Amino acid sequence: MDKTIEIAKCSLADLFEINKLEFDRKITRKAPVVEARRFLIYFLVNELNYKFSDVPQIMKCITSHATAMHHYYKMVGFMEVKWENETKFKYLNFKNHMIEKGMENLQKELHAQYEIRKTVNWNIKQLKSIINES
Repeated sequence: MDKTIEIAKCSLADLFEINKLEFDRKITRKAPVVEARRFLIYFLVNELNYKFSDVPQIMKCITSHATAMHHYYKMVGFMEVKWENETKFKYLNFKNHMIEKGMENLQKELHAQYEIRKTVNWNIKQLKSIINES
């Protein structure tokens, strides 16, 4: 199940053009981030049958089940309203994206993490050499 959640986070990050780490950062009110979180909560509860009380353990930015419920029912409202076709289309696009590009997004995220690790390792090596020179 963790793999599915990671694929969902990567797919939503790609779809909303945000960083995957934004799902767990507590302080942000950027519309794309909030909307991506809402999609993820809706997906977790509606598609993966998670309980509202499980969501804060998966998403560190969600502090309680009440916040998860708020986002979920707001998304339910968007999905039921006739004139909110853009949200419905985005959600269906996300589900299709999960199926088609899920593993590709995980591989892309893994590569990005490797690049970060290389940079951190290089920085550590430079700091050690500076300390050893002193």
